[in-house]
Amino acid sequence: MNVDIISILIALLFVLDRLLKLATVIHFFNRPQTPPPDRWPTISMVQPITRGAANLEYNLHSRLNLDYPVPIQYILVCDRADLESQAICSDLQNYYNSANIAIVTVAPDGGTIASKIAKMKAGLTRASGDVLCFIDDDIAPKPNAGREMIPHLLQPKVGATFALPCAVSWKGIWSSLMSAFVNCNALITYIPVTYFTEPFTITGHIFAITRSNFDAAGGLEDLADWRVDDDHELARRLKAMGLKSVQTPVIYKVSNEFDSLADYANQIQRWFVFPSQGMIPYLSGREKFLCYAFSVGMFLPSLAAILASIFPSSATILSLLTIWLVYVGVYAFLNRFYLQSAMPLSRWPLVLVVALVTPMQIIGNLLLSNNEIVWRGQRLRVQKGGHFEVIE
Repeated sequence: MNVDIISILIALLFVLDRLLKLATVIHFFNRPQTPPPDRWPTISMVQPITRGAANLEYNLHSRLNLDYPVPIQYILVCDRADLESQAICSDLQNYYNSANIAIVTVAPDGGTIASKIAKMKAGLTRASGDVLCFIDDDIAPKPNAGREMIPHLLQPKVGATFALPCAVSWKGIWSSLMSAFVNCNALITYIPVTYFTEPFTITGHIFAITRSNFDAAGGLEDLADWRVDDDHELARRLKAMGLKSVQTPVIYKVSNEFDSLADYANQIQRWFVFPSQGMIPYLSGREKFLCYAFSVGMFLPSLAAILASIFPSSATILSLLTIWLVYVGVYAFLNRFYLQSAMPLSRWPLVLVVALVTPMQIIGNLLLSNNEIVWRGQRLRVQKGGHFEVIE
């Protein structure tokens, strides 16, 4: 088989992959809404905060403005030495003086700061709600997040519900590149697989779980000492209980600010080391097949670009252009109708980088990283199965 035919087949496979995934996204967002419960449960929102979190003040305000029928308990958990974040939380507490806001501080539990799981566990000691909602410090939920996530959570055999990210950081080149990567891939990565299997993990940016199911699943016991992927592990525990994790149509804003190529590369590396070490080893054969099958499409544009560069011809170049047009067209459609996040015109060329270069970066990171990541101010080595060690 010659290179021209291979290029054409790659283009056809990519077009089919993108259009089928787009069809599932359209269907997903047009499904009937889950009816609201007769009684809305109380919510305790546990919010681990790391020093220097992007847009922290805006993100915290967005949570106090949730349109939820029952008052929410807000638990803000900071490092004991992080006086800057504590000051922001105190200002928020004073501004919303009628809201139920608690500020908790935590000492380091290994390294210079407290781990995310240690902060979550500290917040749980103050939580009194029927439902626990864990949310990262770089997340701004939309006002309807609670009203949409909770009805799904209260359906039979549901253990946890989670949402979909929309990146909104466009200030610098590296932040913009990350936002482009997230928005080009999130919806067509997370949604299509739900049509073939129940989600085998929880997107940990924001998720909700009833306190009773959380406690029955063992909570966060022992996780801080040996696991780094609380979302993967909780999903496995719920599944073992016969409960499923549910992807909801809720979309939240995520702010990721990066000042350098190294910061951007660290984030990409972390996102792919976590699942490769902490999630994949626990999947069934069928789940692994689906995971890899739905990931193939991400790497086809890079493969087409390599063929067009090494073997330039009308067929290889036309195949690459076809892939590029479909890639941009699908992203523009998702951005317009679902993400509704305005990408500045000056940042649109970054979509080309995300399509052609980032997949090769992902492969390189997985091969050369030695499974080391930088996360929340610490360098960790993640071992197979999700275990980790702090590298001084």
